[in-house]
Amino acid sequence: MEKRQLLLLGSFVAFYYLIHIAYDMPNLVHGNPQFDLLPGQAKTWLLRIGDIGLFFLFAFIPYLALWRWYPEKKLLPLILSILVGLPLIFLFRYWMERMGMGRVLRLRTFFLNYLFTALISMVFGVIFYFIRWSRYKELQQKDLEIQNRQSELSFLRSQINPHFLFNSLNNIYSLVYHGSDQALTAIAGLSDLLRYMLYDAAEKVPLRTEMDYIEKYIGLQQLRFDHPIEVSMRIEGDMKRILIPPLLLIPFVENAFKHGDLDKGGLAVYLSNEKQKTYFHCTNRKGTHRKDPGGGIGLENVKRRLSLLYPGKHVFSVEDGPVNFSINLELIHD
Repeated sequence: MEKRQLLLLGSFVAFYYLIHIAYDMPNLVHGNPQFDLLPGQAKTWLLRIGDIGLFFLFAFIPYLALWRWYPEKKLLPLILSILVGLPLIFLFRYWMERMGMGRVLRLRTFFLNYLFTALISMVFGVIFYFIRWSRYKELQQKDLEIQNRQSELSFLRSQINPHFLFNSLNNIYSLVYHGSDQALTAIAGLSDLLRYMLYDAAEKVPLRTEMDYIEKYIGLQQLRFDHPIEVSMRIEGDMKRILIPPLLLIPFVENAFKHGDLDKGGLAVYLSNEKQKTYFHCTNRKGTHRKDPGGGIGLENVKRRLSLLYPGKHVFSVEDGPVNFSINLELIHD
C-alpha cells in the first residue's frame, strides 16, 4: 500500500473512533457507554476491524475514483465507478450483517441504520482527496517556480560569459594585430578565466575564488593599455568561508573597463566581511564615449540575479555622479 493510502487509512481510523465516540456521547454522560474503545475479546476485535475495514471502503472508493479520473477531468467514469462501487460495498456489508446476526434483517432497516455512517465515510474520502490534491498542486507550483527561477538564473549567467568572452577576444585580437609581446600572456590569462567559468564555477564558490577571478580579469584588461592603469584593490576579512554565486561581482568591474575612463581616474575595488555581511564597492571615473546600443549585460541583469539569489537579503545602490560612477552592494548571508 502506498504512503498516501496508508495516510488515508490511519486518518480514517481516527475519524471512525471520533464519530462513534461522538454518537455515544449521551451514553457517556450518563455513565453507560455502549461503544468499547478497546474490545476485550478477540472475536470483538475481529468484528471491530471488519467494521472499520468495510466503512473504510466507503471512503476509499471515492478517493480512488477521484485520484484516477479527476486530474484528467473524466467525470463520467468517475461518477460511474462511485455509483457502482458504493452499492456493492453496501450489499456486501448487509450480507455480512445477516451472517453475523444469524437472522433475517430487512434491507430497509439496515439501510437506514447505516446510511449516515456510510455517507460521512464517503464525504471523508472526498475531503481527504481534495486536501491532498490542493497540497500536491501547491508543491507542484512551488517546484515550477523553483525550476523557472533556476532557468532564469542560468539564462542570466549565460549572458555574462559570452559578453566577457567577446570583449576579451577583441582585446587579444588587437594585441595580435599590433604584434604585441603581451598577446601570449593575454591568451594564457583568458584560458585561466575560461577554466573558472566552465569547470570550476559551481552553484556557489568561495568569495576568495571570485576575487581571484576578478584580479585575473583586471590583469587581462590592463593589457589593453599602453601604460599601467591605476588599480586599487583592498580586501578585508576571511574570504574562504563565505560562499557566493559565481560571476556575481564581475559585471561591475567589467562595466568599469567598458564604460569608464580608466586612463585618467583608475579603478578602485573594496570588499570586506563583517560577521554575516559582505560589502562590495567599485568606483571608476566616467567615460565620455557613448555606451554601445547593444547594451551588454548591464546592471539590470545583475539586479535581477540579486533579486533571485538574495531576496530581501541585499542592498544595492548606484552613485552616478558628474565625475565618478560607483556601485555599493551589501549581501546578507544565512
